[in-house]
Amino acid sequence: MGLNQRGLTLIELMVTIAVLAIVISIAVPSFNTMIANNRALSAGEQLITAINYARAESIKRGDRVTLCGTTDGANCDGTWADDWMVVTDDAATDDAANPVVGTVLRQWPGPENGAAISEANSISFVRFTRKGTLGNSASGAITLTASASGCSSNSAREVTVGIAGVLSGKRTKEGCS
Repeated sequence: MGLNQRGLTLIELMVTIAVLAIVISIAVPSFNTMIANNRALSAGEQLITAINYARAESIKRGDRVTLCGTTDGANCDGTWADDWMVVTDDAATDDAANPVVGTVLRQWPGPENGAAISEANSISFVRFTRKGTLGNSASGAITLTASASGCSSNSAREVTVGIAGVLSGKRTKEGCS
């Protein structure tokens, strides 16, 4: 009568665990980079959604509408690292230096888990006129970059709002290591 084996020997188990450890040690860094890339993408998409919403509301309402950072949910007193809100803007002109909060239309949580939004020219808000054009356009188009710590090259998102209010997004290396 032959021997019936009903399990693994200790050597087979140790070899299996060693192979599994090697595979995991190779996969984890790539997985972390993939997560960081997806965080950068998500932050960029959320930013595009917020800007598109602000522009659409300005056209729909026929009024000045602004996207800005907020620390308290009631004032445009934050940065792009804080929460964001879209508000009707009661500023005197389309080119006023600061937004004047009228009605808060919608809010978004700020970037999380190592994601960040950076701006060129220290722009702290995006204002649209009643026609959907860029209101605070004295410096031309506005460019914001969404990235995440640990993302790989060319995984960040650069979002540009042109003077006509049209958005464009592209991949960039800015903010990624």
